[in-house]
Amino acid sequence: MPEETKTVITARADVATDKQQAAVTIVTMPAWKIAFVRCVRVYLQSVLGFLTAGVTGATSAVGAALGAPMPAMDFWHQLLFALSLAVAPATVSLIQNICELLAKIDASNPTLRA
Repeated sequence: MPEETKTVITARADVATDKQQAAVTIVTMPAWKIAFVRCVRVYLQSVLGFLTAGVTGATSAVGAALGAPMPAMDFWHQLLFALSLAVAPATVSLIQNICELLAKIDASNPTLRA
């Protein structure tokens, strides 16, 4: 039996579906969850990118030229370095999502403007 398709709707208005689309489940998410998921996605993608660049030797001309395998402890240090470097893009993503959320609140509630 095939698994049912789930669709994530980010709009906050009343959501209604057509009776013929019984296989679609509408899941609404609060704005903070959307911002959190985006931030975690950017963090993990950045870790992967920094780790790939460090392990393949793209950050070192000697490592790229030699193509030698990396010892396990060097990989561990590269992983820790990638985890620490990825905090900056995730923070920028979080700030961007907060600004986007504040812009939506400002557009939906013009009486809150100073």
